[in-house]
Amino acid sequence: MLTYDIDDRGEEALYAYLYECIRADIECGAIAPGEKLPSKRKLADHLGVSVVTVEGAYRQLIAEGYVQTRPRRGYFAAKIGKSGAAASGNIAQGGTGVAGHARQAREYRFDLSRGSMPSKLFPLASWSKALRDTLTQEATATLVGEADPLGCIQLREEISNYLRQTRGLAAPPENIVVGSGAQTLYNLLIQLIGRNRRIGIEDPGYPRLTRVYQRNNVELAHLALDASGVSMAAVRTSGVDTLHITPSHQFPTGIVTSVSRRHELLGWATEAPNRYIVEDDYDCEFRLAGRPIPTLQGIDASERVIYTNTFSKSLGAAFRMAYMVLPPHLAKRYRDEMSFYSCTVPAIDQLALARFMHRGEFERHVNRLRTHARDVRDAFIATLKAGMPEGSFRISGQDAGLHFVVEFLDVDERELRQALETESVRLPSLGEFMAKPDGETNPKAQFAVQYLSLSKEEAKAAAKSIARAYARGSKGQSL
Repeated sequence: MLTYDIDDRGEEALYAYLYECIRADIECGAIAPGEKLPSKRKLADHLGVSVVTVEGAYRQLIAEGYVQTRPRRGYFAAKIGKSGAAASGNIAQGGTGVAGHARQAREYRFDLSRGSMPSKLFPLASWSKALRDTLTQEATATLVGEADPLGCIQLREEISNYLRQTRGLAAPPENIVVGSGAQTLYNLLIQLIGRNRRIGIEDPGYPRLTRVYQRNNVELAHLALDASGVSMAAVRTSGVDTLHITPSHQFPTGIVTSVSRRHELLGWATEAPNRYIVEDDYDCEFRLAGRPIPTLQGIDASERVIYTNTFSKSLGAAFRMAYMVLPPHLAKRYRDEMSFYSCTVPAIDQLALARFMHRGEFERHVNRLRTHARDVRDAFIATLKAGMPEGSFRISGQDAGLHFVVEFLDVDERELRQALETESVRLPSLGEFMAKPDGETNPKAQFAVQYLSLSKEEAKAAAKSIARAYARGSKGQSL
């Protein structure tokens, strides 16, 4: 089923944007010559648009020769010749995504699809001091010499201490690998454990994770969730030998994997050789109530769990530094077989971060950021409750991390999305994070709210805009 992010169209007409997406897929070969396209109604239901929109896109594609109609059979991609000019044009556009073409980025007043840290909250003064002190106090040979392939020992020691204090995790420095972001580490991890694997990832889940594994030519299975986490029935019937999961705070549903499910998963991992679980602990620092959820690796006695985390949530998306904690036998294999790779993070950055953590600045910054997140979340939810009819929505997962899920009741999701567009609010539905096999979508009006980038006043204004959108999108309801 053809899948495009209609929200990326900017100011362009819906039918014109859909036409460009399909045309780009035909030109680049993503839709093969002769491949049957979905019916107008089926594609309209899948994308959440009107049949008229799809009809207009198909009509233009037929007029230009990209699509052919066959009586009583439907629509089919035409065979088109490829010219050097067309190919170079596509490269110049630098497109990304399924269609591989450039997409207009609409500016929203409130974009709740991203949870980036506000730049004003970055601890610039203390970070600058750590960086200056690193440049003036570290030995020159340490700064410019060849770093350990696993990362500078000073940083790995600080990460080890931090995990022990905050996560109760025994992570010796010799088992830690530092890399320039989680995606880099996943690429290395696939090389370490081998590509001849079938990897299971959560559905709904993080779309970029699917792309990373697909580009590494590994076989993927999208696994359904239940109230306790990734479904064990889905795990066992999928034939996977590796799982990539977010047990402490699933993205985007917010589910916390129960302790019984954690032991089931560990039991599954030990039933056959070379099974592994990648534990993605992406926002563990930001549990807003209660004690932190224990790590899966912390209760793993069979060396089957690979723990990963990143500094991007706490220090900003541009701060490309992450780490993984390997089981002892994989750490040894990494040194033996992959130490020819240089560490992908500059030594100066690693040493500055180690100094920053050693002085307690990182922990103080995280505490301040957690307080900010809690204040913004509380302001958002309180305003939403004040502005909407009682019983018109449900919220879940508000304490588990930096996003929560809101489900709107008695409203059609498509109508609500259109009303949100009018209010200039980008609020991604859970359906956008689903693999959508056979055109299935999430039937509920459930949305993932990422609020960290907002101030308290912006959170209140965003909640009021959502309440107004609900009033227009709901059937006869009013504020």
